[in-house]
Amino acid sequence: MKEKIAGGVYSPIDQTGDSWQFVEKLAAHAVEKLGVKFLYGTTVEGLDIEGDRVRAVMTSAGPIAGDAVVISLGPESGLLGRRYSIDLPVYPVKGYTATIPLEDKSKGPTMGGVDEDQLIAYSRLGNRLRLASTAEFTGFDRTLRPSDFAAMFRTGKDLFPGAFDEKTAELWAGLRPMMPNSVPVIGLARYTNLYLDTGHGHVGWTMACGSGKFLADLVAGRKPDIDPRGLVYRN
Repeated sequence: MKEKIAGGVYSPIDQTGDSWQFVEKLAAHAVEKLGVKFLYGTTVEGLDIEGDRVRAVMTSAGPIAGDAVVISLGPESGLLGRRYSIDLPVYPVKGYTATIPLEDKSKGPTMGGVDEDQLIAYSRLGNRLRLASTAEFTGFDRTLRPSDFAAMFRTGKDLFPGAFDEKTAELWAGLRPMMPNSVPVIGLARYTNLYLDTGHGHVGWTMACGSGKFLADLVAGRKPDIDPRGLVYRN
């Protein structure tokens, strides 16, 4: 593959990580140290609104009241918002990832990167290789076929020959919550206690902690560390 590469951009401060492990550890910390309660397997069915306030979130487990409510439903954020006259142009853009055990660890990457010609990203997760690619406009379809990963595997084998066997790959397809301008929407929306934190596209985990801090400052009435212009919702 070396003879095919004309050059590259090296960023020593760039980092990759395991988002699943991050959220698992964060959730455990939130429960044990902060008293947070998670309702897994619970479906949001709507909002109970009275006047200019949301009284409760209606769920399959019953109504849940709160001082503040945040819509952060990924690509489904727009579907819920439009039911309550919140014009939120979040659209699902489908992408694919393959996570593959490394058969020869020495032949895998030592840091993450992107093949700009093929638009395929890769990262090293311990003894696994993750490949990610594709942006498809297929509505809310989350299905996948082995053929969807063919180009990804070809590029992976070109870059890291002998590192993996694609037959052992864990395949996944998901929807990125994209905004037309690729800028997320964070802040108050239409009702006095309803907030948004959505539309982060393919960089949701990258922006997650910063977005959470920014929104927490807005909810608590503190001045955010960054200028809110361009992020706050406008109906």
